[in-house]
Amino acid sequence: MNKDNLLTIPVVLAGRTYPVLVTQDEVESVQLINQQLNKEFLELQDCYANKLNKQDILSMLLLTYAKDLLEERQKMDLVPVNKRIESIESILEQAFDK
Repeated sequence: MNKDNLLTIPVVLAGRTYPVLVTQDEVESVQLINQQLNKEFLELQDCYANKLNKQDILSMLLLTYAKDLLEERQKMDLVPVNKRIESIESILEQAFDK
């Protein structure tokens, strides 16, 4: 990523503003992610009012996203395995059809 093509956009999360470097192509997606994170933060804050502070809620949000990311990566890792299984199944079907 060429630093000359980067923009700094403000991202506000839990009432704090963070400068984030993005390309022009990433601006919209980062803004959508920011909206989603704030929505989920507010939902968690409502659920755990007077029980958790902002740092705790942000930690819960981070853990939720990390878990989802790990699950997606595990699914993606199975793609080559599934393709190989399908190939073997096809070979076996052809062998038994003869």
